Amino acid sequence: MQEINTGDFLADLENKNQHFPLVGKIDLTYRCNLSCIHCYCKDSEDAAKELTTNQWKKILDEIQKAGCVWLTFSGGEPFLREDFLELYTYAKKKGFIITIFTNGQLLTNKIIDYLIKFAPFSIEITLNGATKDVYESITQVEGSFLQINTVLQMLKRKKLPFILKTNCLRQNKNQLGQIKKFAERLLGSSFPKGGYRFKYDPMIFPRLNGDKTPTRYRLSFQQLLQVRMQDSDIWNEYQRGLNCKISDLNFKRDRCFLYQCSAWLNQFFINPFGRLKFCQFSDKFSVDLKNTPFREGFYKVFPLLLQERYKTDSKCKNCQLRIICYHCPARSFLETGDEEAPVEYYCQLAEQTVKFIEKSKKESLPSFIPEH
Repeated sequence: MQEINTGDFLADLENKNQHFPLVGKIDLTYRCNLSCIHCYCKDSEDAAKELTTNQWKKILDEIQKAGCVWLTFSGGEPFLREDFLELYTYAKKKGFIITIFTNGQLLTNKIIDYLIKFAPFSIEITLNGATKDVYESITQVEGSFLQINTVLQMLKRKKLPFILKTNCLRQNKNQLGQIKKFAERLLGSSFPKGGYRFKYDPMIFPRLNGDKTPTRYRLSFQQLLQVRMQDSDIWNEYQRGLNCKISDLNFKRDRCFLYQCSAWLNQFFINPFGRLKFCQFSDKFSVDLKNTPFREGFYKVFPLLLQERYKTDSKCKNCQLRIICYHCPARSFLETGDEEAPVEYYCQLAEQTVKFIEKSKKESLPSFIPEH
């Protein structure tokens, strides 16, 4: 029998462009044992309102019957839930392909041994610094750097597969290359069947409660270039992504429509309190799963966003760069309180990206900066 790559299988399902719940992300809690400066769900914690074990199991039953294949358990820190392994096992037995997002701090020998026996598809651990001072300037917890290094070595020794990932912040902008090299020394450069063991996220967002504090730590376009030039793999991957003609980029839908994103076709998010959302940053077109069936929310409420049109003359409406911009109504509302308002930071990134693409056509792109 021919072995099918999981990523190829899911990509094939997504390419069918049909509305069904292929991928789900569940935030079991917004609570966390760290206090990271950039966290978008910080100060939204409310343990008293979190779903119970039985409520989560009921939801898992519903999404499994609806056809969900890929499930991510996240937070906050999901391992803070005392019932995490119970919920994980319940989902595993239902056949979900499971990824776990975690800061890694709470992984004990007992938990690791259990996950070795009942392995998830992937564990993604956030490592936002290569040194104690940088890492703990972000987590704001003394001793957290020693703890994460202890856990990572334990994971390596026990051979539980995982990957490392990094958020790009002002505090760690000079360490992305170091963190990637650490990941390669610890894990190897890639999985035997392809796929890197390290990834990074250049975007930082306001908090769900509207607090813009995390945006203070964003990097400018030039700083992001310098970050990417710290490693040849990262830089070459970025170069490949620039090989496009701006004039060939067209809107997926007519410009008058507010929502251009199609992620809602196959994805959904559920917050710790049972709110089913088409986007983790928006409460529009969402339902409370405690009193509304999953199918009703996914198939009847989500599609209502297709009816939304611009009501103002926002410059985003006819912007030629919209297709390469990080702008979207949900992110705009989170940052400005207005779905149609432009976010200056996204405008700057899009404009400078275009200039860089045009410049790169005329000149040789710079080489990455080797580690000294």
